[in-house]
Amino acid sequence: MRRFLLLATLLLAGTLPSIGASDTRINWKVLERPFHLPTLGPGGRCPASRLAPQITGKKYGVGGAVGPGPVYPMLGRPSLLTVFRRTDWGRWAGQKVLWFVLPDYKGPVLIRGRKLGGSQLMRFDDGTNPPKQIRLAPGETVKWTGQFPGSRGRLSNVRVRVPGCYGVQIDGTSFSTVVVFPVATSH
Repeated sequence: MRRFLLLATLLLAGTLPSIGASDTRINWKVLERPFHLPTLGPGGRCPASRLAPQITGKKYGVGGAVGPGPVYPMLGRPSLLTVFRRTDWGRWAGQKVLWFVLPDYKGPVLIRGRKLGGSQLMRFDDGTNPPKQIRLAPGETVKWTGQFPGSRGRLSNVRVRVPGCYGVQIDGTSFSTVVVFPVATSH
């Protein structure tokens, strides 16, 4: 049921345009802090982040949040991202993810990621050469059913070339958090 609600929310939100992404008054370089992702040795177990049980569909209109916040990828249960390949994506596979921002945080958000224990970057959105980061401007959001006042979110496709353990670093003006999750390919 939760996966259905998340999927329905993402499909509804995916039909609405994002606003604010072109805000040029933001100094995005300030948010581009050095990566502080965990290391993963050969054969190491993926140190996947925990679900955030306080982020519920009843309270925020979304469920399946992962990580410490205040910005969460909505991955559902289990905290695994299963990607698929589209012909127009070239060598990249991907899956739609909603990035949920708690109403307390109003500033810009920068999201970047890479494979732990490797050099593979995570990419976002569409195309054969997808962007290396997501920039979420203040006020930018999609709308969804049950959305808590002041909360916001942005849909993106999370893109990888190979499965494995990936980390994302989410940077804002007052925080820098890390979320780790395994990525598998669908058959």
